[in-house]
Amino acid sequence: MLRIAVAATLMLLVSGAHAADTSPITTPEALASYLRGTPIERSPLGALSPGARKRFLATLEFGDRGVRGIDVGDLDQELTHDQAVAVLALFGAQAHGDGLGLSPASYARRQAEGRADAKRRGCVVTRCPESAVEQRYDALVLADRPAPDATRHATIAADYARLFDSELKPTALKGTSAPDLRLLARAARVALEADPDGRAADDLTRVLDVMQSLGMVGDAEFRPLYRARVTTRRFDAARALAQTHPGMKMPALPKLEGETSTTGQPTVLRVSKDGRRMHREAIALDVPLRIVVVAACHFSEDAARAIAADPRLDALFHQHAVWLAAEGTYPADAAAWNRAFPTQPIDVAWRDREWSMLDSWAMPTYYVFRHGREVARWSGWLGLDALRAELTKAGVPY
Repeated sequence: MLRIAVAATLMLLVSGAHAADTSPITTPEALASYLRGTPIERSPLGALSPGARKRFLATLEFGDRGVRGIDVGDLDQELTHDQAVAVLALFGAQAHGDGLGLSPASYARRQAEGRADAKRRGCVVTRCPESAVEQRYDALVLADRPAPDATRHATIAADYARLFDSELKPTALKGTSAPDLRLLARAARVALEADPDGRAADDLTRVLDVMQSLGMVGDAEFRPLYRARVTTRRFDAARALAQTHPGMKMPALPKLEGETSTTGQPTVLRVSKDGRRMHREAIALDVPLRIVVVAACHFSEDAARAIAADPRLDALFHQHAVWLAAEGTYPADAAAWNRAFPTQPIDVAWRDREWSMLDSWAMPTYYVFRHGREVARWSGWLGLDALRAELTKAGVPY
């Protein structure tokens, strides 16, 4: 599964498989026909609030074989598991609903929050207009940003600052409705994913503190903050957060050892197999041959497993390759990889921006460098024969 960092929402790639008892919706035209012919109260989509339904439908991605991309963030935030699966089944994607949706208690709480907000605003809960906060949230997550990752992330951070500056001032949070608080937290998570160094971490801390004081969230909701502290290498702050919110149940961070001279080269966080130690290390690209493999997904694991089982490729990659995970990867996950693939260990980018020569973090993507210059790249895992063919085209002996 590809992880697309456009917003802090869940993304699923689906095949368009058929639902058990009806044909799935596979084209925009079929979706339009369904929406025209099905009263909303008779559709699984009717369980979503109007704003969530609009966002869900707007972010559907159709391909030649049906729906290929579904943003399930609103399903996860508003629906029970059964309701979310029913929505996915409209598109033949019900098999991808594992773990999706609210618990019965959380669902009941959010329904009560919606009713209370509607009463305060004097509208019918199923037809309340979007609040100002929700309109701003829409503007943040529905903006079209077709650009390289770095540019897109910078645009998200700028849009977030522009849209939510007034709503996220400490004094403005007092009296904010529960539904709007949840949207503010989601907006901050979107910005945090794009720009972990920016203001969103402090904003999210304030919003979550208010929500926790109202009994709206538990410790687990602080995990995105923990991840941001790890991503920005503020390990002491991450440890303190884990102590303050033990319900996150995060694994202990390894001890950071030693000082490293980067000498102008990109650097990685190298984690021991036992997960107890880590250190920062520079990676030389200005060598006769360096292969960088952006990795960490299960397709990457398939590639590492196959390469490790082939003596010649295992030796080539062990000597010349760097398996590289993005900065947000947890050290514990890197340690688990290194235990599984001892001859093909993975490193974590110290910061992604140090690796500016990599303009895509899609997994797996292979970059071949000679004396610091990129000479070839390709993406995906199609087996050893395809890998050998690409290596041959790149002039890499094995």
